[in-house]
Amino acid sequence: MPRPSDLAAIIEQGDTEHWVSRAACGDLPLDRLDMFFVDAGRSLSKEAAALCRTCPVRTECLDHAETRDIAGGYFGGVSPSKRRADRRHDQAATD
Repeated sequence: MPRPSDLAAIIEQGDTEHWVSRAACGDLPLDRLDMFFVDAGRSLSKEAAALCRTCPVRTECLDHAETRDIAGGYFGGVSPSKRRADRRHDQAATD
C-alpha cells in the first residue's frame, strides 16, 4: 500500500491536469484515496469500483497512469496487472 506522501505526490501532480477536478474521486480526502491502492491479489472495493464506473474522466485517469508509467493503484478502474497486460499486448501488436 502506498504511503500518504506517495498519494500526495500523485494529487499534487494531478493538479496540473484539468480533468482531475471532474473526477468522481476528486473530492475525497487523502486518507480515503488509499482505497484505489490495494495489495497485489486483492480486488478493488465495491465503493471504489462504483466511483470508477460512474466517473466522467475514466479515460483521462487511465491515460494519466499509462503515460506516467505508474506501477500501482487502480486508475480509470483498471488494475496495475491489467494495464501491464494491455501494454504487452499493444507492444506485441506493433512488433
